[in-house]
Amino acid sequence: MATLSPRRMTDEVIRILRDRIIAGELPPGSRIDSATFAAELGISRTPVREAMLQLEAAGLVVRQPYRGTVVSGIDPNRLEEVTALRIDLEGRATLLGVPRISDAGVARMARILDELEQRRTDDDFSMGGFNELNHAFHGTLYGAADSPTLLRLIDLLGAEADRIRLHFDLRAPLADAYHRAILDACRRRDADAAAHSTRLHLLESCLGMRGGDRAVHDGILADVLREQGMEVTR
Repeated sequence: MATLSPRRMTDEVIRILRDRIIAGELPPGSRIDSATFAAELGISRTPVREAMLQLEAAGLVVRQPYRGTVVSGIDPNRLEEVTALRIDLEGRATLLGVPRISDAGVARMARILDELEQRRTDDDFSMGGFNELNHAFHGTLYGAADSPTLLRLIDLLGAEADRIRLHFDLRAPLADAYHRAILDACRRRDADAAAHSTRLHLLESCLGMRGGDRAVHDGILADVLREQGMEVTR
């Protein structure tokens, strides 16, 4: 691995492990040995251990007695919690990013969205491919927020959502409509409209992964929806 600062090295280890977990290369129950992984990357064990702690906090790995760190199973019961946090954090990143994003950034979002819409009906377009382009689209806007810590939290929560999403086909035109609304709001530099569409997009994705069940019972998701003035269906 190229010479990086300790913080950047930890971020890179998180990215590599997260990508392998999301892609299924490290399926649930797989043991991750920090010494072996550090040797594979040619780095010390310190950034690997730090990365493991952050991945554990995000729910992607768990420490088990006598086994060490293993990849967590997919827990649909965490979906509402993850969605609630994403609505809060990604809405905030959108509010910060829209006023700061450059014209070139908006143009990049448009190109990514065009590719998403063109490839959506391709037989060989996997959910992994959708997740990659979807992440690039939103990440372009969130990156403009210029808040590395916020971006790291969003990435970790998004990784868990991506793992769940791999079990469902959510590449439907519904996502395209929200993406278009976000892009149009960015072009107008309307941060509130972009944030509103982002939050609705995340909520509808959550409901889609629940099979269309629109009931939101008392809990963290209902609390966040009320805070944002969004409808809570019981």
